[in-house]
Amino acid sequence: MIVCLTCYLKHVKSKAQGLEAACMSLLSQIFALLKRKYAMIPRLNEKIREYAAGENDLLKEIDKEATLAGVAAENLKRNSRAPGAFSELRNRENTLFLRMTALRERLKRYPAVLSTASCREISEEIKVQDIKIDFNIRQYNDAAREFNGYCHRPLPRRLICRLLGVSPEALLIENLLPVLPEDNRESPAAPDAADNVNKSAAPASEK
Repeated sequence: MIVCLTCYLKHVKSKAQGLEAACMSLLSQIFALLKRKYAMIPRLNEKIREYAAGENDLLKEIDKEATLAGVAAENLKRNSRAPGAFSELRNRENTLFLRMTALRERLKRYPAVLSTASCREISEEIKVQDIKIDFNIRQYNDAAREFNGYCHRPLPRRLICRLLGVSPEALLIENLLPVLPEDNRESPAAPDAADNVNKSAAPASEK
């Protein structure tokens, strides 16, 4: 009886650790993609300044929001299970999205910007990062639901996991990014996120 109980406890602990590791791996990929995105935005703005210096105030606001979003992501990375942990980053993302939407509208008055290859390339790469982030968020949420369902839903196993020191429930990531069109969400680029997060940001000319 004792041997069977010991084996069961080992199995539960091993399963819980595996599920948690999957969650944390996907979360790390999300943070890496966010960091890459926030680093690309100021580079895009530097290119835009060359052709639309009159929009410098808005560009500065966007640079500031990208920096603050990066700080929020770093804070979240240190404690992703605190109540309301994703609220600050969500707010920063929403503000950043609004600022960049306003910038896109203003840039319609600057044909030179819209026709510049480097600006288009960096802008498209930022969109690709958002698609990859969205893809990884959905993957993470699936993994988090599986972890929570196994470790924290059935009462007996929840008590066992608590005794074994298993981490608290993983928080789901909801409404972090503006809703992406369905045709973009299934972009073939999305599954390649894991290959890209380990690459350092390339020079603007390569994006």
